[in-house]
Amino acid sequence: MKAVAGTGELPTSRAAGLEEALRALAIAREHVDGLVPDEIVARALAHNREIIQFVEAPGARPDCQAFLAFLPLTAQGAKALVEGRFNASDPDLSLVCRPGEQPSAIYIWLIFAPHALVPVLCALAPLLGRLAPQGCPLFTRAATGHTTRLFPRMGFAPARSYYEAAGADLLVLPPRSGCPAFEVAPADKAPGQIAVRVARTMEDMMKCFSVRAATYMSEQECPFDEEFDGNDFCATHFIGEIDGEPAGCLRVRYFADFVKLERLAVRQEFRTSRLSFRLVRDAVTYCRRKGYSRAYGHSRSDLTRFWGLFGFKAIPGRPSFVFSDVEYVELEAALAPQDARLDIGEDPYVLIRPEGEWDRPGPLDRSRCRAPSRQPGSRPNRRREESDHPQLQSGGATA
Repeated sequence: MKAVAGTGELPTSRAAGLEEALRALAIAREHVDGLVPDEIVARALAHNREIIQFVEAPGARPDCQAFLAFLPLTAQGAKALVEGRFNASDPDLSLVCRPGEQPSAIYIWLIFAPHALVPVLCALAPLLGRLAPQGCPLFTRAATGHTTRLFPRMGFAPARSYYEAAGADLLVLPPRSGCPAFEVAPADKAPGQIAVRVARTMEDMMKCFSVRAATYMSEQECPFDEEFDGNDFCATHFIGEIDGEPAGCLRVRYFADFVKLERLAVRQEFRTSRLSFRLVRDAVTYCRRKGYSRAYGHSRSDLTRFWGLFGFKAIPGRPSFVFSDVEYVELEAALAPQDARLDIGEDPYVLIRPEGEWDRPGPLDRSRCRAPSRQPGSRPNRRREESDHPQLQSGGATA
């Protein structure tokens, strides 16, 4: 996002025809060894014409087409993949979805992006949102030294951390819910497992406060009334845990047409992990889903490079400023539009689900099929009414 910020045009993707796909693959073979033969690609395209996507980005080189090849897998295909029975070099197309079918998992077959990796990744997000709007695991393998370093930074982890029968080289980026869309017994989580979620309970809030107290009050000697500034119950908090231990947090506050990301903290003993990246990435995704297109924040002067990874840049003409004896600069970022953003007209059950879990049935979904027990205006036994509808109070309320 940083690389394309300010261009005024985001990368897009389109399905490639057979002839142009084969031409692009011929160029890719000059750079990458071991690509599948043309006849296998032709069969796969005949089965699903969408599996090779050309990326069209501002300033792209016309002589070296960047593209993404992927295999959308059925539930049986996903199960075969994590059990080591799926041959990506000659895939069984009965395990691959046809156009319009929602995949249970997506296998990234090939990313060919010389000098254009960021545009390919930017184009990947809306494509995945269209293919699997409810989310699904994303699998791949690292074929080069560069991707071996890159994929863990993007959040990919060894698939064996989730599926004990998976091949040693298989990587997975699980959906945010952490629940696979196909039935297979997951392995015990590997040590150092990161989990990030919206803080919803007082216990979650206490975890956030404890992390911030350890980070800002203890390490940086920040006074209590400066750290706990009266805005904590006007905001959304994200709690990050490593192997179940509270390790980091982040706060989001809302304004008319922008969000402010703040109070990012990671305990000292966990700073060699990727938790800070996960916290910011999940918070940005959350804000995009809510429909925000602008983000704002304050960064320590020596940490602007970190925020730049997420598209934040210093606001021109604004001077640095100081609070709690630390120099800060103002940053802003343009957030890419989210295809699945929440809006009026959404299924009402979606909008009353727990924050950040809009794609999973919530407590009130259970009453979807239950017939109303009374007519509006009637007054049944109050104890029963409060038991059945804990969110309703005298005078009525809106969920």
